[in-house]
This record gives sequence, structure tokens and C-alpha cells, in this order.
Amino acid sequence: MRRLGLLGLSYRTADQSAIARSALGAAASGARSDRGADGAADVSCASPRSSGAPIGESIRRMHERCGFAESVYLATCNRVEWVFVPPEDADPQDCFAAIQQQLPVEAAQCYQLAGEAAARHVFEVAASLDSMNPGETQVVGQVREAYRRSSELGLVGPRLHLLFEAALRAAKRVRRETALTARPVSMMSLALEVAGDLPAGSTVAVVGAGEMAEEAADRLQKRQGLELLFTNRTVARAEALASLSGGRATQLDRFVADPPRIGALITAVSVAAPLFSRAVLERVKSAAAGGPLPVVIDLGVPANVDGVAARALGLSYFGMDDLKAQGEENRRRLDAEIAAARVVLDDELAEFRSAMLEKTLAPVLAAWRRRAQHTLDEGLARLFKSEEGRWNEDERERIERWAASLVDRLAHLPMVGMRKVAAEHGVAAAHTFLSAVGARLEEEESRRAAVPAPLAPEPSEAVTQ
Repeated sequence: MRRLGLLGLSYRTADQSAIARSALGAAASGARSDRGADGAADVSCASPRSSGAPIGESIRRMHERCGFAESVYLATCNRVEWVFVPPEDADPQDCFAAIQQQLPVEAAQCYQLAGEAAARHVFEVAASLDSMNPGETQVVGQVREAYRRSSELGLVGPRLHLLFEAALRAAKRVRRETALTARPVSMMSLALEVAGDLPAGSTVAVVGAGEMAEEAADRLQKRQGLELLFTNRTVARAEALASLSGGRATQLDRFVADPPRIGALITAVSVAAPLFSRAVLERVKSAAAGGPLPVVIDLGVPANVDGVAARALGLSYFGMDDLKAQGEENRRRLDAEIAAARVVLDDELAEFRSAMLEKTLAPVLAAWRRRAQHTLDEGLARLFKSEEGRWNEDERERIERWAASLVDRLAHLPMVGMRKVAAEHGVAAAHTFLSAVGARLEEEESRRAAVPAPLAPEPSEAVTQ
């Protein structure tokens, strides 16, 4: 447990620009993309573009540069994190420093967690307790996808396997046993909550055709009196969404060049630079023709819209950073549900702590048990050799069973104590103690080898099993 490490930055410590610059890949964990010729991509939660290298290569290269023994890379709309285990002979602080050297942001924008604090954070992320919008359901899928991808790359070992399986199991219990996720929430639901009610007859333009756009279509078609317009680089995908929701579709270049009158603009694509520059936003404003100006909701990371220009033009602009305040308000309203979820996580963390301890301590205890067995075997061999012919085969077996039973009982007590020592002071303390005991046993074995073996009890006195 103590060798777990986590370094990351999220909406709690950094703005969206810093998160976007720090992400490795072209799409967040679990995102689906359909990249156009200009680099625009439809994603579930639009995220930064890479320099062109496939995401798997970027993850593996970071793993190697930082010298991890195990690692999982997680990137979502609102966070970028590395969960890792250093090599046995390495200082975890060296891994923290190596990650920080690779990031284009100041250390003050990042957080470092170790041991149980790192494990708890992974549990809280998977259960959506650390989300901008608590209770949202997308993040557990993103955590599962990050774990799967790193596993397929061969970067996950026994410790992180145990951690992520436990975290996903805990998230499932939170959904099943608490009211935190009773109402469907997501980044899109948070965005629409911020946008408020739109006048009847308003046209809502949805840019993109990924998972975010699909959710927007599903939620918006349930609102009475709204017309939906889907626009995408690949117009066939926009048409597919339009046919499912009773809306219209248009090609993205056409929409940007000559936008129609709209009441709201929702955009969530991955682009290198804002798709809606000041010039484009001026055309959007002009299309309002003196009527109400549209609400602009930007879910892209990096931003799809020039937010400064949008506000200067009088448009109601809401970017990812603006959604943070609404998320905090939702968090306050969900205090009771969050508290109930933490009780579940505490229970699952206790199970994880015990499982991790057993897995880490098992080799040490196994070595101790082998030493005890070796001592028994050597002692019996010397005894039987010095008293050759004294006992028949049946009597020898009874003596062996009695001796094995005695060793089991004597070995069990140190194992119980070592579990307690390891739980309170770490596995290294238990290993040091047992190593010292093993060295003492070797000294005693050497001394006994120089003197005649002691007489064993008569078979009739030996304890039978």
C-alpha cells in the first residue's frame, strides 16, 4: 500500500487550459472520435490533441521515462492523472519528480498522493465523488477504460490490478446502495442546467456527433418546443442523430460560414484552436437579427469557443471553468448522499487494505514457512541418521507428523504477529524481523550440526495426528 503513488491535476487545482496541455493523448479515456481533415474530432468529452503519436505509444513512453514498475494513465474532461507503483529499489519521490519534469505546468497546479491517500483518491474518482458534477456516470467508464488500456499495454501489475478492481467494485456498490446516482447526471446535464430554460421555438445547434452530442440530443428532444440542428464535419453522422431526434443536419463548414438564427450553441469537439473565433461569433450574433442572443455552451478541452470574444460580443458564454461553480452548488445539495457514499468507500477500502497487505506480505511469510520446514527436515534427517534402525517405518512417520505439527504451531504465532507489525509499520518492518530470525536460526543450525542429535521421544509418547 505504501508504495502506491498518484500525481495529477484536475478542476480543483488547475484551469482547463493547464489540464489540456498536460494530457498525453488526442482523446480522453473512453472517448470515441471521428477526426476530420482539419483535426476536429467528435468525442464524449473533448480533450487535447497529441503531437500525432497514438495514445498507447504516448502512455508507454511516459511509463518508461518515469521508471514506473506499474502505471495507469487517466484523462477525462476535468483531470489528468498517473497512478503508479515504483520499482522495489526506487524512491517513490523520484517517480513524482520524473512526472513533474514531463508536464508543461507548475508543480503548484498538481497534487501528489501516496499510499492509502492515493488509493482513496482512485476510489473517489471511480465513484464520482471527486467529479465536478457528483453522481455523474461517465467517469466510472473512463476509469475502467484507462485500466483496460494500460493493462493491454502490459503496464499493470498485481498491485494496480488489485487497486482498480477494488475501486470499480466500490463504485458499483455506491451506485447500488446510495442515492448519489439516483438521478442521471453528467457534464451535459450540468451544462443544460446552467443554460436554463430556452424560449419556445428556439433552435439549439449541437456541434459534433460523439457521445456528448448523443446525450444532448436525448435530453433536448424531451424539452417541448425546441428545434434541434446537428452539425458535424462528417455530415452523415449529424444526419443519423437528426433522424433519431427529429432534428435537422448540416455540414460544419457551412454552419460556420453562414450560421442560422439559433437560441443556443452546444459544442464538444477536439480541435487545436478555437473553432468559433471572434469572426465566427460575430456571424452568430448577426444571425440573431436583433432578437435574443444565443447561449453558448463550450464543453471542449481545449476550448472550442473564444470565450473572451463571446462575452465581449454580449453572448452568454459557459465554458468548463464556468461549470465548476454550478458543480460545487450541486455538491452542497448532495452532502447527505456523498456522506453515505463515503461510508461504502470506507468499507471497501478496508477490504482492499487487507487484500493488499496479504498480497504484499505473502512472499515474506512463505519464506518464513519454508525456513521452518527446512529446519524441521534437517533436524529429522540428523536424528534418523544418528538413530538408524531404532524405529520402524510406521514409527518414523508418527514422529514426522508430531514434529510437523509442532513446527506448524510454533510458526503460526510469528505469522500472526507479523501481520500486525506489517499493518501498523509496513511490510519492510516484518521482513526485517523475519530476516533477523532466519539468520539466528542458521547460526543455531550450524552449532547443532557440530553436536550429536538429541534423542527423540519413544513413538508411544509422540503426538499422533
